[in-house]
Amino acid sequence: MKIVDITKDTLISAQKEGFTVLITKFSSDPLNPTWIVDKVENDKIEASKKALSESYQLCYSIKEAILTIDNRPFIGKLQLSHS
Repeated sequence: MKIVDITKDTLISAQKEGFTVLITKFSSDPLNPTWIVDKVENDKIEASKKALSESYQLCYSIKEAILTIDNRPFIGKLQLSHS
């Protein structure tokens, strides 16, 4: 398991591997969260956001993150479980 900074390059790499969302790990520190990537069908991302918010987790589209990271960088780190 590897922990890395969340950069545009890491997001693009995750997207190329088929991942569609970033999700904060359950019980992650809200001021310095650990994020993981997951594969959620595009039409189910909004439903996932709502379901995860009930357990105080965040879900964010990687596609949207790539477009906004230059103006709104992510707080926290990305856990790469496949490395």
